[in-house]
Amino acid sequence: MEKSLFFDYAAMVIELVLLGSMLLKRMTNGKLNRAFIVMVSVALLTDAMDILAVSYDRSPGLFITEKMIFHTLYLLLRAFTSFFCLSYVIMITDTWFKAMKNTFNKLRIFLPIVIAVAAMGINLFTHQTFYISDTGEYIRGPLFFMLYVINGYYAVYLFCKAFINRRTLGPTTLIYIYFGSMLIMCAAAVQFFFPNILIDMFANATGLLFLFIMIQRPEEITDSETGLLKMSAYDRNIATSLKIKKPETVIMIQITNYSVLRDMLGYRNSVCLKRIISDNIMRILKDNKVQGEVYYTETGNYRIVLEGKHSQNAELIAENINEQYKNPLKYNELHLNLIVCVCIARIPDDIDNLEVLIALGNDLKNNYSGNVLYASEINKRNKYNVMRDIESILDDAIASDKFEMYYQPIYSTKENRFNSAEALLRLRTEKYGFISPEIFIPAAEKSGRIHKIGQIVMEQVCEFIGSNEYSQLDLDYIEINLSPAQCMENNLAQNMISIMNKNHVHPDQVNLEITETASNELLNSVMDNITALHDAGINFSLDDFGTGYSNMTRIAAMPFRIIKLDKTFTQIDNNPNLIIVLENVIKMIKALNMKVVVEGIETKELVDIFSDMDCEYIQGYYYSKPLPKKDFIEFIMSRKAG
Repeated sequence: MEKSLFFDYAAMVIELVLLGSMLLKRMTNGKLNRAFIVMVSVALLTDAMDILAVSYDRSPGLFITEKMIFHTLYLLLRAFTSFFCLSYVIMITDTWFKAMKNTFNKLRIFLPIVIAVAAMGINLFTHQTFYISDTGEYIRGPLFFMLYVINGYYAVYLFCKAFINRRTLGPTTLIYIYFGSMLIMCAAAVQFFFPNILIDMFANATGLLFLFIMIQRPEEITDSETGLLKMSAYDRNIATSLKIKKPETVIMIQITNYSVLRDMLGYRNSVCLKRIISDNIMRILKDNKVQGEVYYTETGNYRIVLEGKHSQNAELIAENINEQYKNPLKYNELHLNLIVCVCIARIPDDIDNLEVLIALGNDLKNNYSGNVLYASEINKRNKYNVMRDIESILDDAIASDKFEMYYQPIYSTKENRFNSAEALLRLRTEKYGFISPEIFIPAAEKSGRIHKIGQIVMEQVCEFIGSNEYSQLDLDYIEINLSPAQCMENNLAQNMISIMNKNHVHPDQVNLEITETASNELLNSVMDNITALHDAGINFSLDDFGTGYSNMTRIAAMPFRIIKLDKTFTQIDNNPNLIIVLENVIKMIKALNMKVVVEGIETKELVDIFSDMDCEYIQGYYYSKPLPKKDFIEFIMSRKAG
């Protein structure tokens, strides 16, 4: 039976399509993409050598030399195909750094392929693996089986490696790897026993296609606009590195004024700008002969991940990038000033938590100095260590009742007394001391713990309002902040009313605060809760008015009794325009039958200014900072006595 090349040609078509897809779509960044391209290229060359070898076997002439060359190259490349398949699985599990740690591991991976290369070289003289007879016939030698042993060894190694790292891979990826590998192994076994059925390379190409569709999926990890890897790939790869304690260096780059540039340039030009920056980063790496994974993590954020010996060049790369963007970037006829913040973080030494790393990267603009930043230095401020442990901190605080209510007095300019206060949640831990609400509140909202914390706040405040101590203070009400996440609770109104009834708190003794940005989200989604609470007699305040886009139509539709002006309105020094804005805003609020609280007042001069503008209530450090309950009671009682 004559050998048919039909399957080889079909395999070549599949491999050319795969290679073309990767190259034409610029999916060449990232070690997995590059590894896949290498696998497809080797498979394509192997296929070509097989076609040439079989074609010469069919030729009427002897062509002994040509046959020896092409059969040798085919068998050698076939061994490399197995080697690269194993390498790809090691790369998926991100364990190359472990494999290179000791000589034994290196021998397990590289010795078989070295033996295959040596055997094929020696075979040119000994003809123990295969030979071409005097009549031009291709004949297997006594050591031919050794090549199958080597391929089988790599297949078994691949299976074991995938199984050991099954948690990292996940069950779906593990099944896909096993299915593709079994397909190739079965085809190789068939071809070993039936040499004239050339299905080995077709099975290999089919396996690569399966890998491309089910595992590689380059479109899912590659940003089409920049050609860099996406945020999803960054998230997954860093999470894997942290899980297996793989040392890497991350260079975080944030174009802090990217949003402004995007709005100015428009969509198409902003895409070009992103590509220019991407190409510049890749050029800097290439010029310094440094290899790394480069990611575009959206909104002007880039990440470079270096490992092994390339991590030693992190400072050099970071400094080059930082220096380059100190000068305007020429684009068309424009000179764009990019405000670029660059920070180096070494994982897991500096940061061993993905959420903390992402938070630090998103917060770079708040640490901008013009110089390259170091996560190790930023971490000395403790904020990011707290963020790393925040979930366990919150769980412990909830379980051990470590939350404490503070109260900041609010002064009534009309009644000349402290008539109310804002309840503010505080958290102190033995390890970190006080933890800012700006850290633990967003974390609690994200994890869902805010619902339990909100109940704790409501219970503590209502217990205070219902106490004899509170009745002696002659306060009208206490303001309680309500987060957007809380407003989405199905039974929010019922739970709050139940807590108030249990502590004998009248509804008008509680005033719920909602932020301005939250009110835009709440209007359509949770009005049932707001309406139920308002119908029960509870009043509402709009907090932080002026920090976002103030939609007066929406504000007028909500049951607000009080509007709290953000402290940014107090920055009126030598700014007559802001005073004009303030006067008109206050008039508009009053026309809606709402009252005004001004936050952040720290001087007597500001008290007089806002009192003259007819603001009913003033809150700020001029009167008092937030106080623990005991100190708050003493403060109010002393002012009453005075």
